[in-house]
Amino acid sequence: MTFDNFHKDADRMYVVYRADTFAPSGFCRNNVLPLAAHLKAIFPEVADAIAINPSHRTQDVIVDDMTHQAFVIRADTSIFRMFDVRIIEGSIDFLIYGSGQIAITQSKAQQLFGNENPIGKTVTTVFGERTISAIVTDIPRRSNFAFDFIMPFTSQGDWYTPMWNTIIKLHHGVNAETFKERLYEYGLSEGSRGNARRLTVKPITRMRYLDPDIARDVRFQHIFLFALSGLLVVLCSLFNYLTLFVTRFRMRQKEMALRKVCGASSGSLLTMLSVEFLLTLLFAVILGAYLTQMAHSTFVSLSDIQMSLAEIYSQLLVYVGGIILLSLLVFWLMVFILQRRSLNISIRQSNKKLSRKISVVVQLIISIGFAFCSIVIFKQMHFLQNTDELGFSFQNRGVVVIQSEGKSDVLAHQLAQIPEITKVVDAGGLVNLLPARSRWSSSVPSWDKMPVGAEHTMNIERLYVTPEYIEFWNFQLVAGEMLTEASLDSLVLINESAARAFGWYIPDAVGKQFRMWRNFTVKGVIRNIYNFAPTVQAPPTFYVKYPPRTMLGSLVLFQYHENSWEIARERIEQVMSDEFGDFRYHIINSSEEYARFLQSESALMRLLFFVSLICILICIFGFVSLVSLTCEERRKQIAIRKINGATVNDILGIFAKEYFLLLIIGAVIAFSGGYIIMQRWLEQYVKQTAIPAWVYLSIIFVMASVIVLCVGWRVWKTSIENPADVVKAG
Repeated sequence: MTFDNFHKDADRMYVVYRADTFAPSGFCRNNVLPLAAHLKAIFPEVADAIAINPSHRTQDVIVDDMTHQAFVIRADTSIFRMFDVRIIEGSIDFLIYGSGQIAITQSKAQQLFGNENPIGKTVTTVFGERTISAIVTDIPRRSNFAFDFIMPFTSQGDWYTPMWNTIIKLHHGVNAETFKERLYEYGLSEGSRGNARRLTVKPITRMRYLDPDIARDVRFQHIFLFALSGLLVVLCSLFNYLTLFVTRFRMRQKEMALRKVCGASSGSLLTMLSVEFLLTLLFAVILGAYLTQMAHSTFVSLSDIQMSLAEIYSQLLVYVGGIILLSLLVFWLMVFILQRRSLNISIRQSNKKLSRKISVVVQLIISIGFAFCSIVIFKQMHFLQNTDELGFSFQNRGVVVIQSEGKSDVLAHQLAQIPEITKVVDAGGLVNLLPARSRWSSSVPSWDKMPVGAEHTMNIERLYVTPEYIEFWNFQLVAGEMLTEASLDSLVLINESAARAFGWYIPDAVGKQFRMWRNFTVKGVIRNIYNFAPTVQAPPTFYVKYPPRTMLGSLVLFQYHENSWEIARERIEQVMSDEFGDFRYHIINSSEEYARFLQSESALMRLLFFVSLICILICIFGFVSLVSLTCEERRKQIAIRKINGATVNDILGIFAKEYFLLLIIGAVIAFSGGYIIMQRWLEQYVKQTAIPAWVYLSIIFVMASVIVLCVGWRVWKTSIENPADVVKAG
């Protein structure tokens, strides 16, 4: 959340987005090069603007025949006005279009050249060989526009090729929301040009976690949920400890009173209690620091947060200091209450059992809630990976892409000889379905039963297919017929989203026509195909037979035996090495590609499972401790009941009723809150799993078993004591 907040005027800087039907969010930040200067000229609210081509991944940079990784961005002189960047040595002429020059940051120059002056040296980037002619200052790495090298634009740009990010800076006092409305209205007007339509802005400081299209292993929302879960675990642990401490303190009232009689002061009692707690805390801090060090690399990888152990430990000291301060305040409060024992004894006696019950219920709510959410998330992930409602089948399927036209038939023949492969389809120059590649969008100006007076056009995606391609991916027909080899080129398939967008009832869509560069007739309607993130709605799409080969590249689809992927891949790689060693190729496992869409959810599921386990363990510790303390206080009562004829089962039943009632109360609250939360979470997915009764019953059964074991063991141990000895000791 601190990305790009270091800029001088970060609070007035905004990234411009344009409407894009292919982007999951409906907007993307790739804009045309002239847009920055155009917005500055058109809108008086804009103080400055920059077009920049950022490097979201490191690139290969060759220096003295050694390959290094670096961020290379393309910009113009406006970068020195917008960002806190200045030239340390050299000339700004490196930003002249076609100059063949490049600038390097001070830190990168030190890394690559040591104490040598880099001016005049050459580096080779993906854009060719460049001469270093300037050294510039660095900006922090926590930026969406971080760089090691700055070079000029490699093209002069136009109004129809969106390849650049546009960042604007508003004047002081400009209302951002009002400007956003004006910008969007301008994008709908006749004055807008090319790809500068339907524009909006987002603050540069919030781009990192607001933009869903930024590639990351774990989404920001899931990091937030995990952080919130961690906070609940901490609060549960602290609440549990403080409850046990207070209860234990009450049991030590006689000891405290005797110490006071023997001359102990309030300060000495406070010191004694503080030392007891601080010893426990010291052990916890040491163990926690060790676990933090073990988990650091995994945490950094999952969260995409570059935070060193030293920074974490510095924050940990603040946290521990807060815990110590809170604890000492509680200790002081306990001593104060002890001094007023005679005044508060009635209050303590009446609230003793109530406070313990509240503690148990709170722990049950948190534990059951976490367990419920974890099971629902796991069930949703399993559903998405195994459901037949995605419109196609991807399990046990793969693709080989070879960068050479006309080789697919030879490759298909070779793959068919591999025993682990059960089916091979020569897809020629078609595009792969998973992951989706080369998506095209077309405008439909008119269609059957088009609303009268409608002046707008409808955007629809286009995908070329063959009958074998359709059969391989197992497209699911809803109405009409599938395409065959005999089908005319004017016959197409449409998905359910397209039928709805046209305003057609799905069974009646067959035979309807829509007009583009030619008239197309709907032969069949298929289910929506979700070959992308499961949170994205399927766009209107039509499927047309593949025209004559015009594209470079070959695609071969194959299906393999279950659980034989590793062996099949090794054999495919051997074939590619022996027969096609001179060509670039790529082997894709469709199941692995689909799993990438769910990697954030999978990480969240693992984290919540761990948190749930911790919560349950805390709950068990709390149960055992509270039951032990209760049995200790009620030893005489249990002994008298036994003298009067009560059996061990009778005594167990008394405790069981009490704790099972607390379990029911905690479960009702946890399930109610959990259901509301998880329903909202499930709504983001286009396909959702059900939450059956067994989810609730299984959690209740597990928690009931825990209660039986914890309560039963401790109560049984107390109930088998000799009642006469207990009464005499009391």
